[in-house]
Amino acid sequence: MASPTAATEWTVRRQPRSQNRVRYWLLRHTWAYAAGFVTVVAGSFLVMLPPVVLRQAIDEIAAGTTRARLVGFAAIILVLAVLDSVTRFASRLIVSGTSRRIEYALRDDIATHLMELDRRFYLRSHTGDLMARCTNDLEWMRNMLGPTLMDIARTAVMLAIGLGFLFTINVKLALISVAYLPLVGAVVIYVETAMEGKFRAVQDQFGVLTNRAQENISGIRAIKAYAQEEAEIASFGRDNRELMRRALAYAYFSSAFLPAMILVIGSGTVLVVWFGGHDVVADRITIGQFVQFNAILALLGAQLAALGFIVTSWQQGTASMGRISELLNAIPDISDPVSPTPLERIRGEVEFHDVSFGYDDRPVLEHLNLRIPAGATVAIVGGTGVGKTTLVELLVRMHDPTEGRVTIDGVDVRDLPLQQLRQAVGFVPQESFLFSETLRANISFGRPDPPEQELQRAIEIAQLSNDLDQLPEGLGTVIGERGVTLSGGQKQRAALARALLKDPPILVLDDALSHVDVHTEEKILRGLREFMRDRTTIVIAHRTSTLAQADRIVVLADNTIAEQGTHVELIARGGIYARFYDHQLLKEQLERAVEVDGSAGPDGPDGSAGPDGPDGPDGGAPQ
Repeated sequence: MASPTAATEWTVRRQPRSQNRVRYWLLRHTWAYAAGFVTVVAGSFLVMLPPVVLRQAIDEIAAGTTRARLVGFAAIILVLAVLDSVTRFASRLIVSGTSRRIEYALRDDIATHLMELDRRFYLRSHTGDLMARCTNDLEWMRNMLGPTLMDIARTAVMLAIGLGFLFTINVKLALISVAYLPLVGAVVIYVETAMEGKFRAVQDQFGVLTNRAQENISGIRAIKAYAQEEAEIASFGRDNRELMRRALAYAYFSSAFLPAMILVIGSGTVLVVWFGGHDVVADRITIGQFVQFNAILALLGAQLAALGFIVTSWQQGTASMGRISELLNAIPDISDPVSPTPLERIRGEVEFHDVSFGYDDRPVLEHLNLRIPAGATVAIVGGTGVGKTTLVELLVRMHDPTEGRVTIDGVDVRDLPLQQLRQAVGFVPQESFLFSETLRANISFGRPDPPEQELQRAIEIAQLSNDLDQLPEGLGTVIGERGVTLSGGQKQRAALARALLKDPPILVLDDALSHVDVHTEEKILRGLREFMRDRTTIVIAHRTSTLAQADRIVVLADNTIAEQGTHVELIARGGIYARFYDHQLLKEQLERAVEVDGSAGPDGPDGSAGPDGPDGPDGGAPQ
């Protein structure tokens, strides 16, 4: 199993979309944040009033006040505490609630964007890392836009209001109190710079570990089949230890911030008590003023001490925002044309005009020309890596040619709306993906709520009818993640039924019956003859029965078309196809001999999973 890199790299080719989206949603909720800010200001002002009342009470006690006055002061402090609680609750409800709505909107944006990205993006990405960005990172960003943003606003407002109160009490003591603020600012700036990188490293490694866990769970069959449990446990352990190392480095750094802040603030408080005490003794300020000053200073000190957690949370959100930015900045190579040219009706004439394509610097197809008339059946054959699958992927725009063009009914596929193009082509790859849904839902994936008669027809052509009796609930059976309860041949036939039910004008079968035994394949091909009669069909196959029925056979070699013609013509020519056909014929004769001996291949003669199928005796994971 390939080890995922520490961080997935994507090329950014436009302005940061995520920041634009966040800005967009922030502007949409401007009034909500404004209301939250008002409540924060109100709460910050209210929390400064109890020390004022306390000052008045202490000074009157020193002057010999009455019990009734003290009760009045206590009542005022209680009312102020209630009002402060109400404003704090309101601010949290408004700001945190707004951040939840923005998180919801951004999650929808990310989900939509992931659906727009093409195959190339996913080939370069790791599923676990994408999951971490869509969940863990999004949660940190929501925390930054909610509680953290509110705490930053409260700290700034409380400092402004609190310092105003301090300067009205005693200017000298106020100047002593603010003398350490530059040091606090320097510590905050240093921590802000360093912590973002450390937290980014933690999140990157978390993505690696998530991907490792996802691959181990998805690939448990292969792991068990090759007895690689210990090796995978060791690999997971290495990634887990690296995550712990990075997390501890971040924790050590963030943990040191609060004690440093308390030390700086405590040093300033000592100076205030020393000089303020001398002023009380010298009758330059009253005891009440001294108590009020220290009470407000304690409130500001507590808020500054909490600044460590605020900065930590902000940096976590900023780092996560950067990772989400990378995701939303990635753009697909394949997208809808700016000015699409939709077809009213697709007949199915396909043509490749001087097409060239390669992966990185390796050419696969060079100046290939091929015309497939509407309604024709063409078989594509050739050795491994000659570009058979690439050819049909160019048709559905999994890739775009580097040179030349591919047309349907004379229109370049790059000018067709992607939705119309892909609805027009029923593409059955060799390894089809099945969802953890019912078999009915998987077959109906491309056409929800189809007529029952058409659903049954697709199932019969794909030779799935006999398999339904073996499933606990027939079509209603949940087939598990990636169709884990089905054999390889059953998965392929379910994917074929899905394409047939879609009823497209163009059908592409990319080695779609490779896991089906010869006997079952012949039954499927008999059923397909009628279905293929009125539609263009491109078949990538190796079985002789499939090749012989094609209207034309195209042989790929040396990055282009080496031979093409009918089965009879190519056999008579005695070239590449004739040798390929003889080889396949001998192979199928051996397969039939094995079946006669009672050892069916991937699918038994009746279409059910054979005893030596790829998924074990019961279709489950081999133990």
